[in-house]
Amino acid sequence: MSQLSQLSRTFRPAVPRPSAARPRGLALRVAACLALCCGLAALPVPARYLPTPAPSILPGEARAEMNVGQTIYVPVYSSVVYGNRGRALNVTAMLSVRNTDQRVPITLMEVRYVDEHGQTVRNYLDGPRQLPPLGSARFVVEELDTLGGSGPAFLVVWRAAAPVSQPLAQGVMLGAMSSQGISFITEGKVVGGVR
Repeated sequence: MSQLSQLSRTFRPAVPRPSAARPRGLALRVAACLALCCGLAALPVPARYLPTPAPSILPGEARAEMNVGQTIYVPVYSSVVYGNRGRALNVTAMLSVRNTDQRVPITLMEVRYVDEHGQTVRNYLDGPRQLPPLGSARFVVEELDTLGGSGPAFLVVWRAAAPVSQPLAQGVMLGAMSSQGISFITEGKVVGGVR
């Protein structure tokens, strides 16, 4: 026998045998990866990468319109002109004020009816009047009341203890003659804050 064949008998290559060390090594690598990931997750994230939180808005409320008080001018009409001869039809004018906030009441501090010259004809409140959340109030000028002239208006002053969505203030005009009727609305315009 040659030396080469003797050596091949004595030095046989080791056949890899399944060992418990191999799965244990894999488990250690997985555990190390998890520890690394968890450690990275615990690090603080720079503010520039954080998402901007959405503002908390109740349905139907626009945050840009939140206020604690305003003065609102609401134009109304005591009569309307119709036909070719400039005949006038007297109408009933109603002011409607609605608290559009779903959480906070508002307080009406003043409701004044002014004539076409800006002079106060009537004060509708003896003292503050509170409107609950989503509550409303109305103030009526009768059809035969023409003291306001052709261009009267209401001035509404309101305030709240916390920022609320802006109330809705509208003028509603109704009139009828014979079998025909007329109705229309006007919108209030914010002209200032509260005194």
